[in-house]
Amino acid sequence: MKALFIYAREETRNIIKSKAVYSKYQDSATRDYSQTSNPRQIQDTIDIINNNMKIKEAARHATAKYSSVAVIGGGIGGLSVANALLYKNNNKHRNIVDRVTVYEQADKFIPTAGAGFGFSPNGQMCLSSIGIHDYHNFCQPFDTMKRITADGTTVQQQASVFETIRNKYGFGFSGCLRADLVNLLVENLHQHEQGGNELVYSSRLTGITPHLDKVELQFHNNGRGTTEDVVDLVIGADGINSTVAKLLNIDDAHQPPIYSGANIFYGKIPNPDIDLSNHPVFDKSSVVNGPGSGEFIAFHAGRGNKRIFIWASTYAASHPPSDEEEWRQGNRNDLSSVLSKYPPSHPIHEFASLTGKDDLLHFGLYYRHHRKEWSRGRVVLLGDSCHATLPYVGQGANQAIEDSIYLADCLDKHDSYEDAYQDYYERRFPRTKRVVQLAGVMHKLYHSESWLMHKALDLFFDSVMRGGVVLKQLEREIINECPVSYEQVLSEMAERK
Repeated sequence: MKALFIYAREETRNIIKSKAVYSKYQDSATRDYSQTSNPRQIQDTIDIINNNMKIKEAARHATAKYSSVAVIGGGIGGLSVANALLYKNNNKHRNIVDRVTVYEQADKFIPTAGAGFGFSPNGQMCLSSIGIHDYHNFCQPFDTMKRITADGTTVQQQASVFETIRNKYGFGFSGCLRADLVNLLVENLHQHEQGGNELVYSSRLTGITPHLDKVELQFHNNGRGTTEDVVDLVIGADGINSTVAKLLNIDDAHQPPIYSGANIFYGKIPNPDIDLSNHPVFDKSSVVNGPGSGEFIAFHAGRGNKRIFIWASTYAASHPPSDEEEWRQGNRNDLSSVLSKYPPSHPIHEFASLTGKDDLLHFGLYYRHHRKEWSRGRVVLLGDSCHATLPYVGQGANQAIEDSIYLADCLDKHDSYEDAYQDYYERRFPRTKRVVQLAGVMHKLYHSESWLMHKALDLFFDSVMRGGVVLKQLEREIINECPVSYEQVLSEMAERK
């Protein structure tokens, strides 16, 4: 019954805000029905609901399609879909949604979470399509791909692959600090706060109660009590261990993520121009890859005084690090056993010595089989919550951004959320599954002990660097299959200038 009171109050407030003619309900909207059991007040509440339903239908073309949307998860995917919905509001005669609220369980964004990542053309195209272009100010563009020998002393092969792609499509590959992109998305969200849109930290989702016309949410506020919200739609962008999916048991969500049999050490060096001056191979515009304990990769992320050097090494293991946190500071003893698999000449030894304790991360690599169901009623999933992938093709964050933009498009163009969710699923499921499968193949190539598999990996990179069939297929998959057309985005950007 409490949900009924909350729903009546929320609906009345939304309608009063959008149409002054309904002011006769204002007193009812501000009265706190949630503390009463008076039969007459209960009947008044039910009457308000019935009247609101009629009013809402009559005012359908004068108000937003959805009064409120809650996004669970304040990472790149969650913030991207919030911004996409609000961008659609500003570019349509009729809003998609009146209020978007992003709920994040952390007390604040933790910059070490994820540190840096490869921001690829599809992710950039999608954000540019919703008017977000300032990522150029903090991303380090890549020009060259280099593959080094097992001892790390020689460049076996190199090519200006990334520069060619950027010149061809107008969007390229870049090293991006996760914190910089999150801050940009938060700043953009704040520009819309006058409409009640906000990012709420310290909000751990503890309950979801679906109703016919709404969804009731309960949050625990990290020692500061509990809060509730009642919304039209819920978007679960809360990662591989999605609470949203678990609470609704979407596609057997209580099954844990699958451990891949590999872990990763991930190091950051904050002063690369000074500390790496004797390693010209690892210049700021290059991505360097090579054999090692699994995959060895190194690149620069960020720009100016924020630029850092990132190195990473995956390795096969029987179990993940003991700490269950997603991002864990690394143990030097564990690192020593991984470094012992590299020849003394390999630069990873120096990179490790230049990496401070707080800049060394160590975690297990997990994935999920693609969920066969991405929505339940008014609730829909996005990003890792429905298609968590391994990191070998650098598409985790980029695919979450794609999800966000296409989901907003679907909610915009379809009259019902059911049709929107179905369109979203039918378009995104096969694409994200191909990406996840490719990452799985790369995982096997990197960690196999078979000479044939190692040879296949060499042939893969050789085809990429020569502009062969593998590169053409990657271009098609990453750029041409993106839900946003690079030609259309470039045209719109030119018009704005």
